[in-house]
Amino acid sequence: MTHFYTSVMRDKRTGVAHKTVAQWKGQRISAVALILLGIWFLIEILRHTQADYLLVLAWASQPWVSIALALFISMVFYHSAVGLQIIIEDYIPSLSRQRIFIFMVKTVSLGMVLSSWFFIIRIMMMGNG
Repeated sequence: MTHFYTSVMRDKRTGVAHKTVAQWKGQRISAVALILLGIWFLIEILRHTQADYLLVLAWASQPWVSIALALFISMVFYHSAVGLQIIIEDYIPSLSRQRIFIFMVKTVSLGMVLSSWFFIIRIMMMGNG
């Protein structure tokens, strides 16, 4: 019991408990957003299965659709990055390796989000031009 108490006190001092609660909340909020945006995206994809390229381009270049797509992609990568971070923290014992892998996951996720946003902006410009 003493070991548990000292580890809880150490976690409170280092802010680990706050970080864990923030991760938990972030996972839940992004999961709800992904459910809602995923249903929207699935419905839209099913609506456009017989559409040609120009019609899909016109649809995707609408401002609200582009914002929803950017939000959907952002939530996918955020949710996966937080999930992978939790897995890394749970299964990799070395703190230095944890930091390296978490940095790699966050860097790749951020790169994918930014490149996705870039292409969404290009689609918006192509559809309007």
